[in-house]
Order: sequence, then C-alpha cells, then structure tokens
Amino acid sequence: MPSNGTSEPTDAGSAVEPDVRLRLPALPENVPLVRQALAGLADELGIDQARASDMKIALTEACTNAVMHAYGDQVGPLEVVMETSDNRLQLAVRDRGHGMRPLPSESEGPPLGFGLALIASLSDEFGIVGGRHGTEVRIAFFLDSSSEAPPLVVRLPETAASASEGIVLSLACGSRAGAVLGRVVSLVAARADFSIDRLSDAQIVSDAIAGAAVAHTADGTLRVGIEEHASGFDLVVGPLVAGGGDSLLRATQLPGLGGLLERLADRLDVEPSPELEGGEQLRAGLELRA
Repeated sequence: MPSNGTSEPTDAGSAVEPDVRLRLPALPENVPLVRQALAGLADELGIDQARASDMKIALTEACTNAVMHAYGDQVGPLEVVMETSDNRLQLAVRDRGHGMRPLPSESEGPPLGFGLALIASLSDEFGIVGGRHGTEVRIAFFLDSSSEAPPLVVRLPETAASASEGIVLSLACGSRAGAVLGRVVSLVAARADFSIDRLSDAQIVSDAIAGAAVAHTADGTLRVGIEEHASGFDLVVGPLVAGGGDSLLRATQLPGLGGLLERLADRLDVEPSPELEGGEQLRAGLELRA
C-alpha cells in the first residue's frame, strides 16, 4: 500500500486536467453516477469486460466508504479523479471528512475495513492517506501486463471541493468525453423518470455538447454542471469564452434540421459565467414531457 514515490498525481491544484474529474455531494444515490463515468472511460480505453468490472467494484467500494464514514450525519463533498498515465489507470476518491475509521461506525453498513480489503484484492496498486482533514484512496490498474511505472503517489490536495457545487463533471478534451458524459447524463435522466424517448433526447443533447463545446471553452476542458430539480435537470456548460454560448449553439446545428439543442432542450439560456470574467455559460434544461 504505497504512500510515497517519485511520480506526482494530478490533483486539484494541477495545471493539467485529468481524463475525468467528478465533484458531487457524498450521497448514496450519487455513487452510481461515478460508476457510470468509469464505465464510459473503460469502454473508450478498450478495457475488457472482466477487468472493467473489477475497476467498477473497487471504485464503488471506495466511494461507498466515503459516503458511509466520512461525514457522519452531514453531507460533504466527494471528489473522484480518473487519469491515465504511465500506462495505468489511476482512480482517486477524496473526501474532506474527519478521517477513516476501520472499525464499525454508528451508521448502517459494513465496517470500513472490509471495503478496503476488497479494493486491495482487486487492484494492482492501492494506497490511502487520511486524517482529520480528509482522506484520499488511490487505486491503480495497469493497462498492459508488461507495464512498469513509478511508485504510486497518494496525497490529499490542499484545495477542497465545495459541497454546494452539486454535480460537476470535468473532462479533458478528446473523444472520451462523449462516452463519459453520455453515461452520466443517461443515468440522471433515468432517475428523473424520463421516458425512453426523452432519455434518448438527453443522450443526443449530451453527445452534441461533448462534441462541440470544447472548442469554445476557456481552457480546453469541458465542464458540465448537473442541477437536478422536480421536473428534470439542467446541464450547465462552462466557463465558455465570450460569445461561446451562441457559437456552441451554431456548432450543433444540423443541415435541414436547424439547431439540435433548440429542438430537444426545453430551455436554453446563455448566462454570464461566475467563474470567468467576461465569459459565459450555456444552460440547457431538460424536463419531463407528457
């Protein structure tokens, strides 16, 4: 269970964005969203089904441990990072709770130690660091049986995710973004009780955003917030550069059909970005339909 070494993992303060970063409240219903994001990434990496299953089980256990043990009766932030480097897939699960307790807690659920033992048995490398300011569990899987890599580094970044952000998905530019975002959005649509047709609309909207938005982002990273409400959910894309909202809408137009997002979304608003001075964000609302 290595806890130090020479290679630096990507963290919240790094200038290099990992393949996938998820920030979301540490709630049981959000664990499947993380699992779906990993499933999309594993598909794009061409990982075989059995190996991908091990990865998803290990990540699910790490997230469940954080949900069950990190915050007691409170709801705090959960951050999950997925990155490929040195021919291995690294998964980091971070919380800002009061530290890990390997003995049974007062909450329902299995003792923490059982989950960690399962993670260790499924992964190629596994490390944990924790204390009163939070915990990071880092899991690594080699993508090639002959892989060699520097020792795994486990280090809790100083920058903490905010619980008030809701669900925020950050994706490095490239073809993997569509598969990951599509999986997450499809699950959000399903738990909003969307019909099959409406779920398909949500999938098409997410694919269009993934394919066109990166060119209009401020730093080449696609960030999508997901805000759930009683009638559906909003996808908030940004920060975009000035004029990026309208440019994104134009980029998703289809010959003879017009604007794809305009046809499928119930609401479209270009708003000032709270993160980038002079920048914008695009809000696409998707709602239940009779």
